[in-house]
Amino acid sequence: MRTISKLHLGFLLAGISASCLLPACSGAPVEGGEESVDSASQEIIGGVDARSNALDAIGSLGVALEAVNEETGAVEVQYRPFCSGTLIGKSTVLTAKHCVDAVRPMAAEGRVVFGVGFDGKHPDRTVDVAEIGRAPGDEGGFVGLGRDVGVVHLDEEITDIEPAAIDDLSDADIHTRFAAIGYGVQDNDDTSGTRKAGSVTLQAREGKVFELMFGSFEAFKQWFMTRDRSELLARLSAKAEAEGNEGEDACAEDSLDCILRMFYDGNVLLAGYEAFVGAGKGDAQTCYGDSGSPLVRMAGGKLRVHGVVSGGISTNQLACDYGTVYATLGPEVLAFAKKASTWSDPCGDTAIDGVCEGFTATRCTALDEGPRRVTKTDCSLLGQTCGQDETGAVACVDPGN
Repeated sequence: MRTISKLHLGFLLAGISASCLLPACSGAPVEGGEESVDSASQEIIGGVDARSNALDAIGSLGVALEAVNEETGAVEVQYRPFCSGTLIGKSTVLTAKHCVDAVRPMAAEGRVVFGVGFDGKHPDRTVDVAEIGRAPGDEGGFVGLGRDVGVVHLDEEITDIEPAAIDDLSDADIHTRFAAIGYGVQDNDDTSGTRKAGSVTLQAREGKVFELMFGSFEAFKQWFMTRDRSELLARLSAKAEAEGNEGEDACAEDSLDCILRMFYDGNVLLAGYEAFVGAGKGDAQTCYGDSGSPLVRMAGGKLRVHGVVSGGISTNQLACDYGTVYATLGPEVLAFAKKASTWSDPCGDTAIDGVCEGFTATRCTALDEGPRRVTKTDCSLLGQTCGQDETGAVACVDPGN
Protein backbone atom coordinates (compact mmCIF):
# COMPACT_ATOMS: atom_id res chain seq x y z
CA MET A 1 0.00 0.00 0.00
CA ARG A 2 1.36 3.43 -0.52
CA THR A 3 -0.73 6.33 0.81
CA ILE A 4 -0.79 10.12 0.42
CA SER A 5 -2.11 12.56 -2.14
CA LYS A 6 -0.05 15.07 -4.07
CA LEU A 7 -2.23 17.81 -2.75
CA HIS A 8 -1.50 17.40 0.85
CA LEU A 9 2.17 18.06 1.01
CA GLY A 10 2.19 19.88 -2.27
CA PHE A 11 0.96 23.05 -0.58
CA LEU A 12 4.13 23.27 1.46
CA LEU A 13 6.71 20.99 -0.08
CA ALA A 14 5.98 21.05 -3.79
CA GLY A 15 8.84 19.21 -5.41
CA ILE A 16 9.56 17.09 -2.35
CA SER A 17 6.49 14.87 -2.45
CA ALA A 18 2.97 15.12 -1.26
CA SER A 19 -0.46 13.74 -0.83
CA CYS A 20 -2.25 14.01 -4.09
CA LEU A 21 -5.67 15.21 -3.43
CA LEU A 22 -6.13 16.48 -6.96
CA PRO A 23 -7.49 13.88 -9.36
CA ALA A 24 -4.79 14.86 -11.86
CA CYS A 25 -2.17 13.80 -9.32
CA SER A 26 -2.22 10.06 -9.82
CA GLY A 27 1.36 9.76 -8.65
CA ALA A 28 4.80 11.28 -8.81
CA PRO A 29 7.51 10.13 -11.18
CA VAL A 30 10.35 8.33 -9.47
CA GLU A 31 13.79 9.47 -10.44
CA GLY A 32 16.95 7.42 -10.25
CA GLY A 33 19.65 8.48 -7.84
CA GLU A 34 22.24 7.56 -5.29
CA GLU A 35 19.87 7.52 -2.34
CA SER A 36 20.02 4.22 -0.50
CA VAL A 37 16.99 2.37 0.79
CA ASP A 38 17.69 -0.28 3.39
CA SER A 39 15.90 -3.61 3.70
CA ALA A 40 13.64 -2.41 6.50
CA SER A 41 12.31 0.48 4.44
CA GLN A 42 11.78 -1.84 1.47
CA GLU A 43 9.37 -3.85 3.59
CA ILE A 44 6.97 -0.94 4.18
CA ILE A 45 5.87 -0.66 0.55
CA GLY A 46 3.46 -3.56 0.86
CA GLY A 47 -0.15 -3.97 1.83
CA VAL A 48 -2.88 -6.46 1.15
CA ASP A 49 -6.23 -6.23 -0.59
CA ALA A 50 -9.00 -5.12 1.76
CA ARG A 51 -12.00 -6.62 -0.04
CA SER A 52 -14.23 -7.41 2.92
CA ASN A 53 -17.60 -5.68 2.99
CA ALA A 54 -17.03 -5.28 6.72
CA LEU A 55 -14.64 -2.45 5.77
CA ASP A 56 -17.11 -0.59 3.54
CA ALA A 57 -17.29 2.34 5.97
CA ILE A 58 -13.90 3.17 4.40
CA GLY A 59 -14.44 4.37 0.84
CA SER A 60 -13.08 6.62 -1.87
CA LEU A 61 -13.76 10.25 -2.67
CA GLY A 62 -13.86 10.82 -6.39
CA VAL A 63 -15.25 12.70 -9.36
CA ALA A 64 -17.86 11.09 -11.61
CA LEU A 65 -17.22 12.21 -15.19
CA GLU A 66 -19.34 11.54 -18.25
CA ALA A 67 -17.46 10.36 -21.34
CA VAL A 68 -18.54 9.11 -24.76
CA ASN A 69 -17.48 5.58 -25.65
CA GLU A 70 -15.72 5.98 -29.02
CA GLU A 71 -16.77 2.51 -30.15
CA THR A 72 -20.44 2.50 -29.13
CA GLY A 73 -21.20 6.22 -28.91
CA ALA A 74 -22.84 5.59 -25.54
CA VAL A 75 -22.34 8.01 -22.68
CA GLU A 76 -20.52 6.29 -19.82
CA VAL A 77 -19.64 7.44 -16.32
CA GLN A 78 -16.01 7.18 -15.25
CA TYR A 79 -14.95 7.49 -11.62
CA ARG A 80 -11.68 9.17 -10.74
CA PRO A 81 -10.76 8.73 -7.05
CA PHE A 82 -8.66 11.50 -5.53
CA CYS A 83 -8.82 10.89 -1.76
CA SER A 84 -10.00 8.37 0.79
CA GLY A 85 -12.50 8.80 3.62
CA THR A 86 -14.44 7.04 6.35
CA LEU A 87 -18.16 7.04 7.09
CA ILE A 88 -18.60 8.30 10.69
CA GLY A 89 -22.32 9.08 10.48
CA LYS A 90 -25.16 8.09 8.19
CA SER A 91 -24.34 11.00 5.89
CA THR A 92 -20.89 12.16 7.07
CA VAL A 93 -17.46 11.08 5.80
CA LEU A 94 -14.25 11.97 7.67
CA THR A 95 -11.27 12.92 5.49
CA ALA A 96 -8.42 15.46 5.29
CA LYS A 97 -9.02 19.20 5.17
CA HIS A 98 -6.93 19.49 2.01
CA CYS A 99 -9.22 16.92 0.36
CA VAL A 100 -12.25 18.98 1.41
CA ASP A 101 -10.67 22.13 -0.01
CA ALA A 102 -10.56 20.53 -3.46
CA VAL A 103 -14.20 19.41 -3.49
CA ARG A 104 -15.90 22.60 -4.70
CA PRO A 105 -13.36 23.31 -7.49
CA MET A 106 -13.77 19.76 -8.72
CA ALA A 107 -17.55 20.01 -8.61
CA ALA A 108 -17.15 22.19 -11.71
CA GLU A 109 -15.74 19.14 -13.54
CA GLY A 110 -18.31 16.56 -12.49
CA ARG A 111 -20.23 15.07 -9.60
CA VAL A 112 -18.14 14.63 -6.47
CA VAL A 113 -19.07 11.34 -4.83
CA PHE A 114 -18.30 8.95 -2.00
CA GLY A 115 -17.63 5.54 -3.53
CA VAL A 116 -18.55 2.40 -1.61
CA GLY A 117 -16.66 -0.82 -2.23
CA PHE A 118 -13.24 -2.30 -2.86
CA ASP A 119 -12.64 -0.70 -6.29
CA GLY A 120 -12.77 3.10 -6.24
CA LYS A 121 -12.68 3.29 -10.05
CA HIS A 122 -15.64 0.92 -10.30
CA PRO A 123 -17.50 1.43 -7.01
CA ASP A 124 -20.40 -0.78 -5.99
CA ARG A 125 -22.40 2.41 -5.54
CA THR A 126 -21.86 6.12 -5.11
CA VAL A 127 -23.52 8.85 -3.07
CA ASP A 128 -23.17 12.49 -4.11
CA VAL A 129 -21.37 14.91 -1.82
CA ALA A 130 -23.73 17.68 -0.74
CA GLU A 131 -21.73 19.82 1.68
CA ILE A 132 -18.29 20.16 3.27
CA GLY A 133 -16.87 21.11 6.67
CA ARG A 134 -13.39 22.03 7.92
CA ALA A 135 -12.00 21.42 11.40
CA PRO A 136 -11.15 24.55 13.42
CA GLY A 137 -7.53 25.71 13.44
CA ASP A 138 -5.86 26.68 10.16
CA GLU A 139 -2.36 27.67 11.29
CA GLY A 140 0.76 25.52 11.22
CA GLY A 141 0.87 21.80 10.71
CA PHE A 142 2.96 19.74 8.30
CA VAL A 143 0.99 20.77 5.21
CA GLY A 144 0.35 24.33 6.40
CA LEU A 145 -3.40 23.92 6.96
CA GLY A 146 -3.32 23.61 10.72
CA ARG A 147 -5.51 20.71 11.83
CA ASP A 148 -5.78 18.86 8.54
CA VAL A 149 -9.16 17.23 9.19
CA GLY A 150 -12.42 17.80 7.35
CA VAL A 151 -15.72 16.16 6.51
CA VAL A 152 -17.98 15.81 3.51
CA HIS A 153 -21.71 15.36 3.91
CA LEU A 154 -23.77 13.18 1.60
CA ASP A 155 -27.09 13.98 -0.01
CA GLU A 156 -28.46 10.56 0.97
CA GLU A 157 -28.11 8.63 4.20
CA ILE A 158 -26.23 5.33 4.11
CA THR A 159 -28.19 3.08 6.43
CA ASP A 160 -26.79 -0.39 5.66
CA ILE A 161 -23.15 0.30 6.63
CA GLU A 162 -22.19 0.80 10.27
CA PRO A 163 -20.26 4.07 10.68
CA ALA A 164 -16.84 3.92 12.31
CA ALA A 165 -16.32 5.38 15.76
CA ILE A 166 -13.85 8.24 16.30
CA ASP A 167 -11.32 8.69 19.08
CA ASP A 168 -8.18 10.58 20.07
CA LEU A 169 -4.72 9.13 20.67
CA SER A 170 -2.62 9.29 23.82
CA ASP A 171 1.06 8.86 24.60
CA ALA A 172 0.20 5.34 25.79
CA ASP A 173 -0.47 4.48 22.13
CA ILE A 174 3.11 5.26 21.04
CA HIS A 175 4.81 2.17 19.57
CA THR A 176 1.37 0.57 19.12
CA ARG A 177 0.46 -0.80 15.70
CA PHE A 178 -2.62 0.39 13.84
CA ALA A 179 -4.10 -0.32 10.43
CA ALA A 180 -3.77 2.07 7.49
CA ILE A 181 -6.44 1.61 4.82
CA GLY A 182 -6.82 3.63 1.62
CA TYR A 183 -7.17 3.76 -2.16
CA GLY A 184 -3.91 5.44 -3.08
CA VAL A 185 -0.83 4.59 -5.13
CA GLN A 186 0.47 1.07 -4.44
CA ASP A 187 3.73 0.95 -6.40
CA ASN A 188 6.11 2.98 -8.55
CA ASP A 189 3.92 2.30 -11.58
CA ASP A 190 1.16 4.41 -9.99
CA THR A 191 -1.23 1.47 -9.61
CA SER A 192 -4.10 2.81 -7.51
CA GLY A 193 -7.83 2.89 -6.93
CA THR A 194 -8.40 -0.31 -4.97
CA ARG A 195 -8.66 -0.54 -1.20
CA LYS A 196 -5.46 -1.71 0.47
CA ALA A 197 -4.66 -2.32 4.13
CA GLY A 198 -1.36 -2.50 5.98
CA SER A 199 -0.05 -2.28 9.53
CA VAL A 200 1.76 0.84 10.71
CA THR A 201 3.38 1.85 13.98
CA LEU A 202 2.62 5.06 15.86
CA GLN A 203 6.10 6.50 16.42
CA ALA A 204 5.59 9.95 17.97
CA ARG A 205 3.02 12.62 18.83
CA GLU A 206 5.51 15.48 19.10
CA GLY A 207 8.86 16.50 17.70
CA LYS A 208 10.53 17.69 14.51
CA VAL A 209 9.07 15.84 11.54
CA PHE A 210 12.31 15.49 9.57
CA GLU A 211 14.25 14.46 12.65
CA LEU A 212 11.68 11.71 13.22
CA MET A 213 12.02 10.64 9.58
CA PHE A 214 15.79 10.84 9.16
CA GLY A 215 17.26 10.80 12.65
CA SER A 216 19.65 13.70 12.09
CA PHE A 217 20.08 16.94 10.20
CA GLU A 218 22.97 15.45 8.23
CA ALA A 219 20.79 12.60 6.94
CA PHE A 220 18.03 15.06 6.08
CA LYS A 221 20.47 17.27 4.15
CA GLN A 222 21.80 14.27 2.24
CA TRP A 223 18.23 13.37 1.21
CA PHE A 224 17.49 16.98 0.22
CA MET A 225 20.57 17.19 -2.01
CA THR A 226 19.98 13.92 -3.90
CA ARG A 227 17.54 15.64 -6.26
CA ASP A 228 17.21 19.04 -7.88
CA ARG A 229 15.07 20.95 -5.39
CA SER A 230 16.06 24.40 -6.61
CA GLU A 231 12.48 25.70 -6.72
CA LEU A 232 11.85 24.69 -3.13
CA LEU A 233 15.22 26.05 -2.09
CA ALA A 234 14.36 29.41 -3.70
CA ARG A 235 11.13 29.56 -1.70
CA LEU A 236 12.92 28.64 1.51
CA SER A 237 15.57 31.25 0.83
CA ALA A 238 12.92 33.93 0.26
CA LYS A 239 11.20 32.89 3.49
CA ALA A 240 14.48 33.11 5.41
CA GLU A 241 15.11 36.58 3.98
CA ALA A 242 11.59 37.74 4.88
CA GLU A 243 11.99 36.51 8.44
CA GLY A 244 15.33 38.32 8.63
CA ASN A 245 13.65 41.55 7.52
CA GLU A 246 11.10 41.10 10.30
CA GLY A 247 13.83 41.08 12.89
CA GLU A 248 14.26 37.34 13.26
CA ASP A 249 17.56 35.58 12.76
CA ALA A 250 18.44 35.57 9.07
CA CYS A 251 20.77 33.33 7.11
CA ALA A 252 23.95 35.15 6.12
CA GLU A 253 24.70 35.10 2.39
CA ASP A 254 21.99 32.51 1.73
CA SER A 255 23.91 29.84 3.63
CA LEU A 256 22.55 26.48 2.48
CA ASP A 257 23.05 24.86 5.86
CA CYS A 258 21.30 27.74 7.59
CA ILE A 259 18.30 27.66 5.24
CA LEU A 260 17.94 23.91 5.48
CA ARG A 261 18.35 24.05 9.25
CA MET A 262 15.46 26.53 9.45
CA PHE A 263 13.35 24.17 7.35
CA TYR A 264 14.41 21.17 9.44
CA ASP A 265 13.76 22.88 12.77
CA GLY A 266 10.57 24.61 11.64
CA ASN A 267 8.58 21.53 10.62
CA VAL A 268 7.23 20.36 13.95
CA LEU A 269 4.26 18.11 14.66
CA LEU A 270 1.24 20.16 15.70
CA ALA A 271 0.94 19.44 19.41
CA GLY A 272 -2.07 17.26 20.16
CA TYR A 273 -3.23 17.24 16.53
CA GLU A 274 -0.56 15.43 14.50
CA ALA A 275 1.36 12.18 14.80
CA PHE A 276 4.22 10.54 12.96
CA VAL A 277 3.33 7.00 11.88
CA GLY A 278 5.13 4.22 10.02
CA ALA A 279 8.71 3.75 8.82
CA GLY A 280 9.09 0.81 11.20
CA LYS A 281 10.08 -2.73 10.32
CA GLY A 282 7.20 -4.42 8.50
CA ASP A 283 5.16 -1.21 8.27
CA ALA A 284 3.11 -0.27 5.22
CA GLN A 285 3.52 3.14 3.61
CA THR A 286 0.78 5.56 2.61
CA CYS A 287 0.99 7.43 -0.72
CA TYR A 288 -0.73 9.61 -3.34
CA GLY A 289 -4.53 9.22 -3.18
CA ASP A 290 -4.56 7.98 0.41
CA SER A 291 -5.01 11.51 1.73
CA GLY A 292 -7.82 11.47 4.26
CA SER A 293 -7.59 7.71 4.75
CA PRO A 294 -7.98 6.54 8.34
CA LEU A 295 -5.63 5.30 11.03
CA VAL A 296 -7.79 2.58 12.56
CA ARG A 297 -8.02 -0.38 14.89
CA MET A 298 -10.79 -2.54 16.32
CA ALA A 299 -11.72 -1.84 19.92
CA GLY A 300 -14.79 -3.07 21.74
CA GLY A 301 -15.92 -4.82 18.60
CA LYS A 302 -16.04 -1.55 16.66
CA LEU A 303 -13.80 0.01 14.03
CA ARG A 304 -12.30 3.21 15.48
CA VAL A 305 -10.63 6.05 13.57
CA HIS A 306 -7.79 7.92 15.31
CA GLY A 307 -6.51 10.12 12.49
CA VAL A 308 -6.35 10.75 8.75
CA VAL A 309 -3.41 10.80 6.32
CA SER A 310 -2.08 14.34 5.91
CA GLY A 311 1.39 14.30 4.30
CA GLY A 312 4.66 12.56 3.57
CA ILE A 313 7.76 12.62 1.36
CA SER A 314 9.47 10.60 -1.35
CA THR A 315 12.94 9.32 -2.03
CA ASN A 316 14.67 9.01 -5.38
CA GLN A 317 13.69 5.35 -5.51
CA LEU A 318 10.21 5.36 -4.01
CA ALA A 319 7.28 7.67 -4.70
CA CYS A 320 6.42 7.64 -0.99
CA ASP A 321 8.74 6.74 1.83
CA TYR A 322 9.91 7.48 5.39
CA GLY A 323 6.49 7.22 7.06
CA THR A 324 3.48 9.52 7.20
CA VAL A 325 2.21 12.50 9.14
CA TYR A 326 -1.37 11.88 10.26
CA ALA A 327 -3.75 14.59 11.39
CA THR A 328 -5.18 13.27 14.64
CA LEU A 329 -8.39 13.92 16.53
CA GLY A 330 -7.34 16.15 19.40
CA PRO A 331 -10.07 17.59 21.67
CA GLU A 332 -11.33 20.40 19.42
CA VAL A 333 -11.18 18.31 16.25
CA LEU A 334 -12.90 15.40 18.00
CA ALA A 335 -15.71 17.72 19.11
CA PHE A 336 -16.00 19.05 15.54
CA ALA A 337 -16.15 15.53 14.08
CA LYS A 338 -18.71 14.29 16.61
CA LYS A 339 -20.99 17.21 15.85
CA ALA A 340 -20.47 16.73 12.10
CA SER A 341 -21.40 13.04 12.38
CA THR A 342 -24.96 14.02 13.31
CA TRP A 343 -25.42 16.34 10.29
CA SER A 344 -28.93 16.56 8.90
CA ASP A 345 -29.52 17.75 5.34
CA PRO A 346 -31.11 21.23 5.48
CA CYS A 347 -32.71 20.52 2.10
CA GLY A 348 -34.54 17.46 3.34
CA ASP A 349 -36.24 15.82 0.34
CA THR A 350 -35.90 18.90 -1.88
CA ALA A 351 -33.73 18.04 -4.89
CA ILE A 352 -31.30 20.24 -6.79
CA ASP A 353 -33.56 20.07 -9.85
CA GLY A 354 -36.38 21.31 -7.63
CA VAL A 355 -40.17 21.31 -7.69
CA CYS A 356 -42.93 23.82 -8.41
CA GLU A 357 -45.07 25.01 -5.53
CA GLY A 358 -47.67 27.06 -7.33
CA PHE A 359 -45.80 29.96 -8.93
CA THR A 360 -42.72 29.31 -6.75
CA ALA A 361 -39.67 27.39 -8.00
CA THR A 362 -38.29 25.58 -4.96
CA ARG A 363 -34.90 23.87 -5.14
CA CYS A 364 -31.82 22.90 -3.17
CA THR A 365 -28.49 24.53 -3.98
CA ALA A 366 -25.76 22.48 -5.63
CA LEU A 367 -22.31 21.89 -4.16
CA ASP A 368 -20.72 24.66 -6.24
CA GLU A 369 -23.35 27.19 -5.11
CA GLY A 370 -22.07 27.56 -1.57
CA PRO A 371 -23.62 26.33 1.68
CA ARG A 372 -26.40 23.77 1.26
CA ARG A 373 -29.82 25.45 1.54
CA VAL A 374 -33.33 25.62 0.04
CA THR A 375 -34.09 28.56 -2.26
CA LYS A 376 -37.53 29.75 -3.37
CA THR A 377 -38.05 31.91 -6.48
CA ASP A 378 -41.48 33.54 -6.94
CA CYS A 379 -41.92 33.47 -10.72
CA SER A 380 -45.03 35.67 -10.54
CA LEU A 381 -42.75 38.61 -9.76
CA LEU A 382 -41.49 38.24 -13.34
CA GLY A 383 -44.90 37.75 -14.89
CA GLN A 384 -44.06 34.08 -15.35
CA THR A 385 -45.04 30.76 -13.86
CA CYS A 386 -43.08 27.82 -12.50
CA GLY A 387 -42.15 25.04 -14.91
CA GLN A 388 -39.19 23.07 -16.22
CA ASP A 389 -36.36 24.01 -18.54
CA GLU A 390 -34.91 21.82 -21.30
CA THR A 391 -32.80 19.88 -18.76
CA GLY A 392 -35.78 19.04 -16.56
CA ALA A 393 -34.75 21.44 -13.80
CA VAL A 394 -37.28 23.73 -12.19
CA ALA A 395 -37.39 27.23 -13.78
CA CYS A 396 -39.50 30.31 -14.34
CA VAL A 397 -41.17 30.00 -17.75
CA ASP A 398 -43.65 31.97 -19.80
CA PRO A 399 -47.29 31.04 -19.13
CA GLY A 400 -48.56 28.39 -21.53
CA ASN A 401 -45.06 26.99 -22.24
